[in-house]
Amino acid sequence: MIAISNVRLNAHSACPDSLSRKGNKAPRHPEVMVARRPVVWGEQIMRATYRAVLMVATSVAALAPITAAFGQDQAMAPAATSNEAASSDEIVVTAQRREQNLRDVPISISAFSAETLEKANVSEAKDYLAFAPNVSFSEDGETGNRSINISIRGVSNLDLGEASTQQSIGYYLDELSVGSTANGTYNPPMLDIERVEVLRGPQGTFFGRNASGGALNITTKKPDENLYAEAGAEYSSFDSYQLHGIINLPITEGLYFRGLGSWDKSDGLVENINPNGTKNSGYEYWNFRGALRALPTDNVTIDLSAAYTDEDEGLDATVPSGVLDLDTKSIFGPDFQAIPDGVGFYPENQRRVNHNAPEYNRNSFLLLNGRVSVDFDGFALRSVTGYIDSKNRRFFDQDNISADAINRQNRNDGESFSQELRLQSTGDRKLDWVVGGLYANDRIRQFNSIRAGADTTYTDPVTGEVIGLLPPIPEGFRINENNKIFKTESLAAFADLTLNLDRVHLTVGGRYTHDKITNSAFDVFAFESPVPDIAGSASFDDFSPRAVVRYEFDENDNIYATVSKGYKAGGVDINSGIVSKFKPETLWNYEVGIKGSALDHSLQYSLSAFYLKWSNLQVQTNYLLDPSDISSAVELTQNAAEASNKGFEFELQARLSPEFRAQVAFGYLDSKFDSFPDAVLAGGNRVDLTGKRLPKTPEFTVSTALDYEHDLDGDLSVYGRAELNFRSSAPGDLEGVAASELGLPRFPYVPPAYAVVNLRLGLTGNRFELGAYVENLTETDYYTGTQDNFGLSGIRLRPHPRVWGITGKVKFGS
Repeated sequence: MIAISNVRLNAHSACPDSLSRKGNKAPRHPEVMVARRPVVWGEQIMRATYRAVLMVATSVAALAPITAAFGQDQAMAPAATSNEAASSDEIVVTAQRREQNLRDVPISISAFSAETLEKANVSEAKDYLAFAPNVSFSEDGETGNRSINISIRGVSNLDLGEASTQQSIGYYLDELSVGSTANGTYNPPMLDIERVEVLRGPQGTFFGRNASGGALNITTKKPDENLYAEAGAEYSSFDSYQLHGIINLPITEGLYFRGLGSWDKSDGLVENINPNGTKNSGYEYWNFRGALRALPTDNVTIDLSAAYTDEDEGLDATVPSGVLDLDTKSIFGPDFQAIPDGVGFYPENQRRVNHNAPEYNRNSFLLLNGRVSVDFDGFALRSVTGYIDSKNRRFFDQDNISADAINRQNRNDGESFSQELRLQSTGDRKLDWVVGGLYANDRIRQFNSIRAGADTTYTDPVTGEVIGLLPPIPEGFRINENNKIFKTESLAAFADLTLNLDRVHLTVGGRYTHDKITNSAFDVFAFESPVPDIAGSASFDDFSPRAVVRYEFDENDNIYATVSKGYKAGGVDINSGIVSKFKPETLWNYEVGIKGSALDHSLQYSLSAFYLKWSNLQVQTNYLLDPSDISSAVELTQNAAEASNKGFEFELQARLSPEFRAQVAFGYLDSKFDSFPDAVLAGGNRVDLTGKRLPKTPEFTVSTALDYEHDLDGDLSVYGRAELNFRSSAPGDLEGVAASELGLPRFPYVPPAYAVVNLRLGLTGNRFELGAYVENLTETDYYTGTQDNFGLSGIRLRPHPRVWGITGKVKFGS
């Protein structure tokens, strides 16, 4: 049995009510026992209506004075729509906030069309990220089945999920930043999507808002004048169902509506053998999106959209590894052994856990997006107004075994408002230009409670050995409880100018950003002892420039060189009555690339090489400042002195024949901490990481796909698709980076290399589609990373069994 002074659990900074329990069995959270969905939906719909009206008014008000100044009697060009298509072999992107051919954009981009997304059965971020070179992701399952952490060219959030931080990857849905949410990273359903773009390298000028590593730019299909309806269904492994419907409705001339709804339900891939706990990792998702497009005049386009997602899930889709992390060992002692608890460890066990608690994960997202575009003669004015309301509710069996020892409850609430205005040139001009400004206000409130259960010991069912877990503390004892509020207020101004000469295009641009970060903690208890409230704030200013030279060999091929800066705001840590600032993270990106097409555009290629140089790379850790004092728990953001990444990416898309198309993507990445001599890891371990590889940076990423489509008699056609995705080995977190120095095993700290094969087949007609797929055909045992590691059965991993499914769809209209 361990001493009281040594008991500490690192809390997910989040926020719920206190735990009330009777006897040895925990009742479900009060939310479970009410019919909450109708109440929530009603409230959300009322709020959505109010916010929608407010956003349209805000956008129009923002543009009205400027519009009036120019008058309405000028010759106006119709607003361009995102659904306008180039030739079938050309790829159109909006990475520079205007529609351009992919080969003319001096940025390393992976772009996926609506057709590709459908045939690849893309349903969430991990599905398309697997096809992008030098992009990796880890699925920690910590806030649900769709929980994900993304790394582009080795740039990611090196955090523990313990406190809110600024993001390293920009995430945009229809020009609106959706990167600040209650559960960390928003992962929207990929239904009715026009295009996805994965932009590598700093994207500060156009995307700003912490896009230092790159940006994900998602464009949905917009309402138009055609009447269209679609209904679809899917059944797949683990008794999983999906139903969806889409409708496009011309209300009147110049006013169009497009809406969708979907329902997903599954038993989940992980089962719980404990009858007292949640049955499995199953889930039920509801997703709705509605969009209006109004064309009041020939030169004005108003787009208004609202999206609502409700995710109701059971326990985490993870299984124990049998290897205890440093945090667990620091509390329970270096000789404490992982408890198999009747289910065993990965990879032998990939389906079962033994948890006694009534676990759940619940997420909801409300997104309101108002966009107004006014086109003048040679230039246009754009307004983007957005509001996001997000919630995360979580109850978790923190001890990760059948004993009722330690439980965690989280309640996170996020709100984000932003207003962007842009004035930009249109048409073919010698000088292309964009100037604009942004205001954003993000607020995330978190409650976290880690409490003792009824059991202070665990009895091995095989040997009868009694293992001490907790000192003699009462059930419901607050081991760690806190409330936190994290705020960001941001102002930015940006400009980008491109001089178009005969074959040479010269671009200069930059963004000035002012961020005010506020962090506060209150109603904090450490081992049932109150801790004084504390708050701190800091302001940061940055100018991030970009310079590009692009040379056209001919109308199909060009080469470019780029120098750009990335910026991630600093912040404040609040610990043990001390407020301490940490510095902004900055990086410089030096890149050269070549893009082009050949054989009448049937062959598209791109190659880029880059060098990234970091200063003050932000790295999070947690430990006890005084190992004998629970109230000295520290959540520290370290600034690693220097780090660098270098590598290259290659992508090729080819139309081999009228029936065959092929895609190949290859990435190479060499990363290291150039200087990090005194890194502090979980448990207070200190180690020199200089020269070590950064976490989440696989050296090689490879993806290939071969598509086949053949027309049959009449309107029928068949298609097939084969995919191979490969990621080489890389440390999953800082403990993995330091594994050899600390004498830690390679498993599971360093996820091994893996290759996954997927197959898809289908039959399509004018009015229907039928399809079937198999994912992970060869049943490769793999996991993508580690994250929230504390637990008495070892670090938790997400398995990836073979999955099969069948799909069907009917369509009406054009």
